[in-house]
Amino acid sequence: MCGSADRSMLGLRLNTSQGHRPRRASGLAVSVKKCRNCELVYADPMPIPDSLDVHYDVDPEAYFPDRLVPEPIMFDPQLAEVLPLKDGMKALDIGAGVGRTMQALSKLGWDTWGIEPSRTFAKVAVERMGIPADRLIVAPMETAGIEPESFDFVTIGAVLEHLYSPPDAIERAMTWLKPSGILHVEVPSSRHLLGRMLNLYNRLWGLNYVTNLSPMHPPYHLFEFSHRSFEEHAKRAGYELAAYRYWVGDIFNVPRIAHSPLRFIMDRRGSGMQLTVWLKKTA
Repeated sequence: MCGSADRSMLGLRLNTSQGHRPRRASGLAVSVKKCRNCELVYADPMPIPDSLDVHYDVDPEAYFPDRLVPEPIMFDPQLAEVLPLKDGMKALDIGAGVGRTMQALSKLGWDTWGIEPSRTFAKVAVERMGIPADRLIVAPMETAGIEPESFDFVTIGAVLEHLYSPPDAIERAMTWLKPSGILHVEVPSSRHLLGRMLNLYNRLWGLNYVTNLSPMHPPYHLFEFSHRSFEEHAKRAGYELAAYRYWVGDIFNVPRIAHSPLRFIMDRRGSGMQLTVWLKKTA
């Protein structure tokens, strides 16, 4: 994201869940590193499958449990503050999945389109969720044929961490935005407090396994980001970081009695599980 080669070694990540007792786990492992400049976390070397179908042409019932209902979710309410809706404004959802975000944006009044590389997800979006087939482009974003400066708003949620070159994806999405348009991104945070606590737990037991990423098993996360990742990339990519927020998200593997204090700390210190950024096109 920033072009720096200054990185630190965090540890190793297996190609399967490491569980509560990672000493008993075995499998293939890759190194996980963190950029000292922009706080990007990534696997090195990067494991790449023969085809994206290995990851995403899967059963939507298994990948989206309890989500295959034609009821729109509520989109991030901050959208109305960052980019007030006017008549005729167009939105694009990259990685539309089964169409829930497209539904939410349409309900808000946006002229909404989507891109989805998984044929199985796109089939559910059209047949079960009611997404118009002519509004959903079934292709990877790298090959999707979209005219430059076609959209006022582009969202790419729970997608960037799965791609092999996040900077290229951001820069391509920016070409589809009109001047002063907004790119909304949701990604896993590299500042997650619980992840750091679990890594410390492993080190206390003499293990060099880390919980960051899952490059070789579901959900196939290849990167974690901080807001600095986008600040640094913005310097060379024609946009500015208009706003950002860290979200606490769900709390796992911790006794329930500790949830409230942990949630308070993560909310105050910006060390939650999820990061949302709003990127404004400037050039």
